[in-house]
Amino acid sequence: MDQIQTLRRRLHIIRIVDRPFLYPSLKKLVAQLSEDFDAVSERTVERDIRAIGAVYQIYIRNNRRKGGYYLDLPTDEDVADFEQFVQLLERRERLEFLTSSVASIRGIGRHLQLEHNTQFTGNGHLPLLWQALQTGRCVEFVYRKFEKEADEGKLRRVEPGLLLEYRNRFYLDCFDLEANQPRTFGLDRLHGLTLTDQPISTARTGQRRTDRRHAIGVTCPPDLEPQRVVLRFQTSEANYVRSLPLHSSQRLIQEVPGFVDLELTVILNHELEREILAFGELVEVLEPAELRVRLAARVRILSEKYF
Repeated sequence: MDQIQTLRRRLHIIRIVDRPFLYPSLKKLVAQLSEDFDAVSERTVERDIRAIGAVYQIYIRNNRRKGGYYLDLPTDEDVADFEQFVQLLERRERLEFLTSSVASIRGIGRHLQLEHNTQFTGNGHLPLLWQALQTGRCVEFVYRKFEKEADEGKLRRVEPGLLLEYRNRFYLDCFDLEANQPRTFGLDRLHGLTLTDQPISTARTGQRRTDRRHAIGVTCPPDLEPQRVVLRFQTSEANYVRSLPLHSSQRLIQEVPGFVDLELTVILNHELEREILAFGELVEVLEPAELRVRLAARVRILSEKYF
């Protein structure tokens, strides 16, 4: 059996039955899948639905009253877990396609260019941190800051809460037991990482995951509440932002000649400002006023460097 084709077909089934729910019948599923895959039968689809539940714990139910299938995601946390897991499946799909399609190294450079960070050294910590998260145990490590070259670091004991990726780097979002507050550490600055027997507080980490959903990037102070941010993009750039949203909360407010207004509900942090400034003159912050003031100050400082 072609594993890549099977993975692609199962991902396609998940997308078809995902929100907004259209409740496709078994025949409709077969018809839609047959447009992209060969030899798709009702038996194949039924087998895939059972396998998706058994292998991935993603459950597809048949609503007899609606006359078709839907994705069963009963809670908000399940929805978030599902979305993250599907992203992992999509990455695996792309990786398996590339590795199976490339028979040798000859010609790769002419046809493929991947993001690559030769300086990042923290990926080796991922297995132990994942074990800590799965078993609910604290970890210890020495953390050395970038801005202090001769810094010998400080031993920290933390409750790991979440692994997050931003700009090709991994970070650990956690609760620092000595500082008694949430912290975020870059994996490439961890040294001597060890797993302890001390259990974590699930109440703290659960709340932190909820807060994190409103943040772009790494910075997520626990005392900040998400705010409504309205950005006005020139039409030439708006299509790019709409196809690759800045945040999952992004939605269209209005389109007017030459401009598109988009709304986000996010924490006002450094990474948000950096994302907005990257668009230069093609974007304007309409709301909130405090974000306009902060960006205006940064633009003035920047202009002074050139004029």
